[in-house]
Amino acid sequence: MQTPVLLLFFNRPDQAGAVLDRVREARPARVYVHVDGPRPNKDDEVAQVEKCRSLVQSIDWPCEIFTLFRTENKGLRHGVYDALNWFFTAEPEGIILEDDCIPDHSFFQFCETLLKEYRFDNKIMHIAGSNVAERFVKHLPQSVIFSKFSLVWGWASWRRAWQQMTLEFEGLESFVSEEKIKGFIRNPMAQTYMLDKFETTKQGKNNSWAYAWFYSILKNEGLCIVPARNLIQNTGVGTETATNTKASLKHQQVRAGKIEFPLILPTVHQPDPAFEIQLFYHTQKQKWRLFLWYCLHAVGLR
Repeated sequence: MQTPVLLLFFNRPDQAGAVLDRVREARPARVYVHVDGPRPNKDDEVAQVEKCRSLVQSIDWPCEIFTLFRTENKGLRHGVYDALNWFFTAEPEGIILEDDCIPDHSFFQFCETLLKEYRFDNKIMHIAGSNVAERFVKHLPQSVIFSKFSLVWGWASWRRAWQQMTLEFEGLESFVSEEKIKGFIRNPMAQTYMLDKFETTKQGKNNSWAYAWFYSILKNEGLCIVPARNLIQNTGVGTETATNTKASLKHQQVRAGKIEFPLILPTVHQPDPAFEIQLFYHTQKQKWRLFLWYCLHAVGLR
């Protein structure tokens, strides 16, 4: 495989090793490995981080290897952001995998095919490998769905798209005042929830780079590609080592499957509002949880 792969590791060597085993089967020509440094006052983390770094030694196929090993902990938000800047400075396009995202074998060909297909289409900014709401589209003949959701459990993109990334949510005030969120999703409660996520992340209350990327795509009126079959098994959901998904949410624990080739691509690049709200319920807030959150938010308790 000629498409480069960026691996984002930290303190979970067993999970990271499982991801590397899948990458080994794809045998990419260039591999980038980022490992964040251990957190202060976490003495037990030093050994785990070192084990993740040592996984590079098990890359045993002919390829170029590039590493960025942090001596200090940068954290999820700034660490991943800097790693992606490092990657896309060196590469015009590529695949990104975190240490808890185990891909199906077909994920790599899926990404490589679509990176080439939409290389010069500036409207397309993100290729997702996961689809936890796949049951709503499995019956469709096409292989992909166009969406506004930038699902990051295994994904791919281009330098031209990442250059639109704003970690600090530049332009959020005008985005809100112009009510651009209404063009993203029709449910008013979901609109309020997403704007709250963007605002709290901007303020640093939410340690996430992914919401900044999500916002950057919406701000630039970009589109994302979601596979009709879920291609990523996330092993971090519901575990104590998870950063933002400690809760055990069964609707997010979808087994990875295989997608068939050649891919059948839709001629119309338009998100389906009905599927968009299902993606929201499956990746952001379940319907009944959203209602409860909205009620608490309305009275100032959230």
